[in-house]
Amino acid sequence: MILWIVLTVLTSLAVAGLTVPLVRRHDLGTERETNIAILKRQLGEIDAQESAGALAHDEAEGMRSEIKRRILAEGRVHEGAARILDQRALPWVAVAIAGVVALAATGLYAVIGRPDLPAARTIAANPAQAGDAGHPIADVATMIAQLEAKLRANPNDPEGWRMLGWSYGTVGRSGDAAEAYARAAALDPKNAEYPSAEGDALVNAAQGQVTPGALTAFHAALKIDPNDPRARFYMALYEDQQGKHDQAMADWIALLKSAPPGAEWARQVRDFVERTARERHVDITGKLSPAPAPAADQQASQPGPTPDQMQAASQMPAGDREAMIHQMVDRLASELKANPHDADGWMRLMRARMVLGETDKAVAAYHDAKTAFANSPGDLDTLQKAAQSLGIPGA
Repeated sequence: MILWIVLTVLTSLAVAGLTVPLVRRHDLGTERETNIAILKRQLGEIDAQESAGALAHDEAEGMRSEIKRRILAEGRVHEGAARILDQRALPWVAVAIAGVVALAATGLYAVIGRPDLPAARTIAANPAQAGDAGHPIADVATMIAQLEAKLRANPNDPEGWRMLGWSYGTVGRSGDAAEAYARAAALDPKNAEYPSAEGDALVNAAQGQVTPGALTAFHAALKIDPNDPRARFYMALYEDQQGKHDQAMADWIALLKSAPPGAEWARQVRDFVERTARERHVDITGKLSPAPAPAADQQASQPGPTPDQMQAASQMPAGDREAMIHQMVDRLASELKANPHDADGWMRLMRARMVLGETDKAVAAYHDAKTAFANSPGDLDTLQKAAQSLGIPGA
């Protein structure tokens, strides 16, 4: 029924467009005659006012000249195009055209129309439904959308904001990541990781430059935890960008010396320091302790991305960025097998698996984490709360 109503309206519009010009009245001649009569009356009024002494002769003569000019202008006849049909025949022509258009439209649809076909379905609102459901980027986009919806309903969840910030960072949305981390920091001002991550995101958004906003975030993190490694690294980087290269190198070396055994960030910072020293021809022999040998099950794994690679990740094509993200997550999983007593590492792995849509692997990581901390009730409680906030089944 709706289909036929639409067709009727469209046909009516087409008919109106064709017939209205034909039936419109053309009475410009009558209008022109009325205007000339008014102007002639004005001439008579001017003559009367001059005779009565209300107008001077020169003033009256000027007004008469202007009105006569207007009368001449109105009197010019602009002939239109020659009409083949008489004016009285046009309404009948309009009715005939309307009938032909209506019948032709109905006949044409009867021949080639398909009222039996269902309407086209709209694209699903969920981005993952519009693409390949197994595609990692689609899964990340879906996870981000779910996190955003969850935080709109419960905006006072700092762990949720941190997870959203991490998710934004994996797809190159560093500015949005910084805002999410800032929300987490505002909700939990005693957690140094939040402002530290905010500063990191701001540096990435600024193409590696430590901006005043990032500097403020790192100061806030160090005020909470003076040993926060990420904030210390970037504070040294800020000194380096200000031209204090020797001081920056000394701070990086001090950071490495303070690293606890097995710290996952120490190898990346060491690679960065050694590369920077080589590029600047700075001799740091003896200033760094020997690099620890990698675990047997990690020797075959690829090295983790350097800070420069992390910065370049947001500029990669989607396929390359996917590969790098999966490489990072798999590397973290391998490190946790070698050093399972890292609660923060397990939470990062669970969060990464959920963001990538790998729910089964997130569940497995949660169970492995519980096994590793079976004798630590406090860590078990922290891991359970983190798993619950991530929506891991069975948590």
